[in-house]
Amino acid sequence: MLRLSTEQYDWVLVLQRERLARAQGALLATQWPALAAKLGDRATAFVEAALAQAQRYGLLEPAHAARYANLWCVWGPAFDDKPGFEWVSEILMDERRTPAVKVQQVVLRSRDELLKRPGAGVTAEQFDAADAAAEALAGQTVAAPWIDGPPGVPQPRQACDMTAFDLALGDQSWRQEYRLALSGQAVLVNRAPVVAEPQRYRTDTPPLPGMPAAARQVAALASQASKGHKAWLHLRCAVDTVCDAAVHPRLELKSDAGAQLFQGQSARLVKMPLHVPEEFVPPRPVAVAGSSATPAAAIAKPGAPVAVITPDGGLCRERAPRYLAISACTCGLRRAGAPLGQQEAVLSIFPADQWLIDLKPLPQPAWQWPLQGARDVAPPPLVRLEREGQALPGDAWQLGWRRLADAFVNGVDGWLAAIGKQEALLHPHLDVTPNLMHGVSAWTWGAREAVTPEGSSGFTRAQGITRLVACGTDLALTGELRAGGGHARVRLRSQGQALLHHELLRDQPEPALAGLLSAVKVEWRHPFVLEVDALSHPDLISLCEAPGSLPGALVGEAGLRPRPDGQGWMWYLQLRVEPAVLALSAWDPVRGHHQFLQPLWPAQTLVDWSVG
Repeated sequence: MLRLSTEQYDWVLVLQRERLARAQGALLATQWPALAAKLGDRATAFVEAALAQAQRYGLLEPAHAARYANLWCVWGPAFDDKPGFEWVSEILMDERRTPAVKVQQVVLRSRDELLKRPGAGVTAEQFDAADAAAEALAGQTVAAPWIDGPPGVPQPRQACDMTAFDLALGDQSWRQEYRLALSGQAVLVNRAPVVAEPQRYRTDTPPLPGMPAAARQVAALASQASKGHKAWLHLRCAVDTVCDAAVHPRLELKSDAGAQLFQGQSARLVKMPLHVPEEFVPPRPVAVAGSSATPAAAIAKPGAPVAVITPDGGLCRERAPRYLAISACTCGLRRAGAPLGQQEAVLSIFPADQWLIDLKPLPQPAWQWPLQGARDVAPPPLVRLEREGQALPGDAWQLGWRRLADAFVNGVDGWLAAIGKQEALLHPHLDVTPNLMHGVSAWTWGAREAVTPEGSSGFTRAQGITRLVACGTDLALTGELRAGGGHARVRLRSQGQALLHHELLRDQPEPALAGLLSAVKVEWRHPFVLEVDALSHPDLISLCEAPGSLPGALVGEAGLRPRPDGQGWMWYLQLRVEPAVLALSAWDPVRGHHQFLQPLWPAQTLVDWSVG
């Protein structure tokens, strides 16, 4: 691409202005013979001075500059600086008007002024002929068109502009939202009508000087076409005078579904339904209701991530809108004043679906290791999943909580296997009540609009009430310790309760939803309490606990985190055991007292679970 420096660009403008001046100077002899005779050899310089003044006004296109120079032939050189012609500078210095509008309005005003002055010596017919000849000359090769702007583009001649452009959304009384309230330890759910603020926008004034005309941003909520016409868009192009009633106003609508064009009378008032596309959700295999829980052996490695992805997306899933680009235009010319010009708006159409999930997971039963008989299984959680009042299957959520129990069993199996590898704690016996992620949690979410006088934007409204026991594990481990030639009975117990209590209501665009949901989290550390009882034996060394033991703890966290695919949020729980190292003191009749450290198990992940 050829790039010109500032000096080169100015030189090209001067060169082109000189060529246009010579061509238009020769035109004076036919259109303004008296003036040409008076100027003589100075005709080209006269026109060049007029073109230089046009360039200072920003009239760089040949047709605009030539028409302005033609007015010097009517009113004299530098007529815009003379008394009584203040209106010329007012028009040409207005940043809201395009060069084509400026020139046309100055020409029309000049013609009106000539009609008011019968003794001016120039008839309307002569004025029109000279103006048309100057414009035709600018499009010829001999005039060397300006490098700015394409030559020969037809310019508007008749007043054709909108007086106002209206955009409005129809009645919103069909919309409803879920509302949550806490009553004791229960969550009450209610569907209530949405009191939506009316959206009606009118543009009837041109933009302020120096302010770019930005497209109006409007958000609307709509349902799928299969649910009928509920949301409506109303557009109105108000006009007084147009160049051609079959062409203007011109209204064009573009979206991912295609484009629609309205012209003339049909574009003055348009009413159309709004829809969002149908969402295709690929089927996912989930456990059949009433089937037994997945056996722990089916989960590969102890502590490996276990995730159940729900087919309808996770909590508070934010769906992208469908965009509708709206453009309304005319010639954009008024006889006086800045025109309204082209009007643009971007309509963001969000799905109006409102979601609800009400979960009531139950606590897991007490378990023992080694297993004696069949292991009890907790009943599946009570799940109420709805969209717009219609019940949806909650099998995937129930499967997720069953997998939590399976993951815990598998993790404990791996932990006991790690204890066995240390060969220090013999015949371990474990009594545990997991009490993981049980209680009640209700969430509702869906799109809503935030309305301002200038437009509106869409955001995800969300409300959640959570009363969960994230971890109330009561764990007791006993065994026989043999180390350093000694013998002792060891008991370790960890118990505590980590509550995940949270209430959230987001009914404004700020703060961001991700920040609010990230705060739905709880962390805990439940240390092990150690007891060591020495066991006497004539052939063994006596063992007892010494200062400095690090029995470890049961640590973890639970809450909400984003799904890997970004389609909403999911519940998660991570449970780990810290490494355990005992400080022991042994008494030996030969060597006497001595102390040493005995590891019981390394750091181990028990559960890494998520559902959503």
